[in-house]
Amino acid sequence: MPQFDQFSFFNQVSWFLFFFFNFYFIISYYFLPKIAANIKFRKKAIIFNINKKEMLNSEKLNKNFFFNNLYKNFYNNFEFFIKKNIFIYNINQNKFLLQNPLINKNYIDKINYFFNKKFILSKKYLLNI
Repeated sequence: MPQFDQFSFFNQVSWFLFFFFNFYFIISYYFLPKIAANIKFRKKAIIFNINKKEMLNSEKLNKNFFFNNLYKNFYNNFEFFIKKNIFIYNINQNKFLLQNPLINKNYIDKINYFFNKKFILSKKYLLNI
């Protein structure tokens, strides 16, 4: 058989092994470390981006929680302030009525209606914010 010719067989096998091992060493010592480093860098970059995204999401939730609490506190304080001013206004109005009995009751009712309407509108707009 011509494939196993003693003169050409050894020569073909030796050149094949020579090129194969050279190719193997070039790939394993030059290209594979670069590819491995690139893969490790990409994994670290992905993990860093995921951690950064989670940190931003938690910061966003903290800010939302803070501003919601701030809004609730502001609304409660504003409502308390308005109620207190209405109470003081009613006390002063009653004192004024006692001092000046000539004021018409209908006129006082209109003032109360207007003030309550204004308060209800402001409360409505604050709740819709």
